[in-house]
Amino acid sequence: MSDLSFFLNVEGGFVFLDLIEISHPDLTESLRFVRNDLFGVMVKHEDGLEYQYEYQGFNIKRNNTNRTLDQEISITFADFDDTLTKALKKTNRKISPTFRYRRYLDNDLDHPKLVIQTLEITDMSKDATGFVTFDAKAEQLNNVKTGEVYTIENCPLLRGA
Repeated sequence: MSDLSFFLNVEGGFVFLDLIEISHPDLTESLRFVRNDLFGVMVKHEDGLEYQYEYQGFNIKRNNTNRTLDQEISITFADFDDTLTKALKKTNRKISPTFRYRRYLDNDLDHPKLVIQTLEITDMSKDATGFVTFDAKAEQLNNVKTGEVYTIENCPLLRGA
């Protein structure tokens, strides 16, 4: 039995930590939340600076990005104490808040394993139970329009097609 005590007393495997950061020019500091560490966590960003993330319950769903290559994330945020809604009510509605998602391994908080940044929060709603849902999308970069409409009058070779 003493040979097995090492395996029985060893801690579990590594866990991914999901972190979100919401910023806006009108906020004095960014809102930073981690969903799977009850005590909060101090991590080092890719710029080398350390930041504290507070615990908050939320759910993340990455939407289909295969067709357009645009990033889109849907978030359901448990905002029972109105931290997020109170902060964003004070901001200018014409400027969208910026959303960043980072994923770390709990054994290495110095280097993020995944960073999705500069998404814009577009649709935000809060229901009666206290859950806030919003979508964070990339700016529509793949919708390129030249402003010129191709018609038979200005492109007569289209008639053969």
